[in-house]
Amino acid sequence: MNYKVLDSGDFEKLEQIGEFKIIRPSLSSAYKKTNPEIWRDISAHYTKNEKGSGSWRYIKNIPESFEVNFGDLSAKLKFTPFGHIGIFPEQEKNWNLISKFGSIKNDFEVINLFAYSGMSTLAALNSGYSICHVDSSKGMISWAKENATLSGLIENKVRWIEDDVLKFLKREVKREKKYKGFILDPPTFGRGSKGEIWKIENDLIPLLEELMLLCNSAPEFVILSCHSSGFSPMTLSRILESMIKIEGKHFYKELFINEKTGKKLPSGFCAYFLSNTFKSLEVHL
Repeated sequence: MNYKVLDSGDFEKLEQIGEFKIIRPSLSSAYKKTNPEIWRDISAHYTKNEKGSGSWRYIKNIPESFEVNFGDLSAKLKFTPFGHIGIFPEQEKNWNLISKFGSIKNDFEVINLFAYSGMSTLAALNSGYSICHVDSSKGMISWAKENATLSGLIENKVRWIEDDVLKFLKREVKREKKYKGFILDPPTFGRGSKGEIWKIENDLIPLLEELMLLCNSAPEFVILSCHSSGFSPMTLSRILESMIKIEGKHFYKELFINEKTGKKLPSGFCAYFLSNTFKSLEVHL
């Protein structure tokens, strides 16, 4: 089953998952639709209300869940009450990049924070890394394990951690645990299972400071992405540059998804650091 973005505009995006066409909100799509005529005959439409929550309107019968493939990785998709589908397809190029890292070096442990349904975790496992997968949601941990099973990676070396990210990192620092690879896609705002509040403007810097303690400010790689308007790609990169104390390559980009219209759907921001270990790796983002 394939995933595609067909068009976007007027603060929405038109996606196709196999035979199903769905419409979901897209705050970055402030422009007009390219092909309004293809927005007909849809399967489901998610809309938000004035309180910020939302609901699905189903026009056609859709299975409770279904499988989609991204290269060697497989994931279970389902439509959640929050308007999510279980993956963030704009991260696909990052998954491909992570999958290439193992061909250079994979003898260190990687930690994936705010790990959601685990696609970056699967990419790291597929590249031979040991990985620590951290998310505060028990349901998302279970979903990630299902995706690992679908991808044939459930037996690989992974620790599944259900916990508040910052609290877990502080304990890892006290235990003198060491990691060398870091993947994180923090939300703008979040609430943990025990009521912990995450606000990126308050908590990102303290979190990254903990990460630097876990690697003595000398990581092998960092992939830091977000969807927060105050944290542009350049800002994220400057933050990493200010904290990492070894030589390597810093670069950044706006995340996007290629549409069938030939245009690009803006989908967030990302900054990268690769140590000189990976200087021979060709990066195409």
